Amino acid sequence: MGPSRKATTSDPSSSKQPSNTPHKKSKRPQHKKHPAPPPSASNALPGVQKIKAALRQTRRLLAKDNLAADVRVATERRLKSLEADLAKAEQARLERTMATRYHKIKFFERQKVSRKLAQTKRRLASAGEEEEKEEREKLEARLAELRVDLNYILHYPKTKKYISLFPPEVRQAQAGQSAAETARAAKEKSDTDKQREEIRTWMRKQMDAGELSWEPEVELEKAERKAARALKATSSMEAQSTQQAKGKGSKTKSMPKKTGIADDDFFGGDDDEDQDGDDEQDKNESSSDSEDGGGGSDEDVDMDED
Repeated sequence: MGPSRKATTSDPSSSKQPSNTPHKKSKRPQHKKHPAPPPSASNALPGVQKIKAALRQTRRLLAKDNLAADVRVATERRLKSLEADLAKAEQARLERTMATRYHKIKFFERQKVSRKLAQTKRRLASAGEEEEKEEREKLEARLAELRVDLNYILHYPKTKKYISLFPPEVRQAQAGQSAAETARAAKEKSDTDKQREEIRTWMRKQMDAGELSWEPEVELEKAERKAARALKATSSMEAQSTQQAKGKGSKTKSMPKKTGIADDDFFGGDDDEDQDGDDEQDKNESSSDSEDGGGGSDEDVDMDED
């Protein structure tokens, strides 16, 4: 018989086996996303570039020959809607541009006209019945013209280039000429002044029709007070939120910190029980030793007797 071969058993611990455990991927810190601002009247529509891109895609789709009839009808409707949205978005962008460009000059002219309005009102209030009728009529006509000017500033067409009420030839009147004469001469010479007068005439018609107020200074004061209240409410809310955040921070600082498991009542009770058990065990051992000691003394007595 041939030599028997010993069956070799492989040690499972020594053999290398592929690990089936999946590799853990390191998590990257996720940044908090800022909430999107609420849509307002100015940014309710998408941007001009986005609308133009959607228009290009819609026109490419309509250019296909094998397009279903219902899809073509829906796409044509979408094309008309996008064209209307594009016109609105371009108009809104133009209005924003004009408002930013002429904000400063409108602000100064509004302040100037408001000051002149207040002065004219004071003169009318101080003028008694003794004043001449012609003087009062002049003051009333002047007050009406100033109100037209204020409406001119507040309700000027938003998409047009702003034409100042006080051009350089009016602000820098020549010697020996009044401001009214200089303004009248400028109106006859310049097309710009003609456009200004056309807009003022249109404002006067709107006021006569009741679409614009004959007392725009009152509405302006109301709007300013409303804006001031809104600003005050916003600032108070921000201050309140800051105080709440500070209060939370002080509370977290004042909370006592635990030093370890030694301060825990659960583990402290176990230590007391262990100590009581050790005391009882020591008492038992001492009592057993005393009994064993008594027995040893008897044996010694017996041995002495023997």
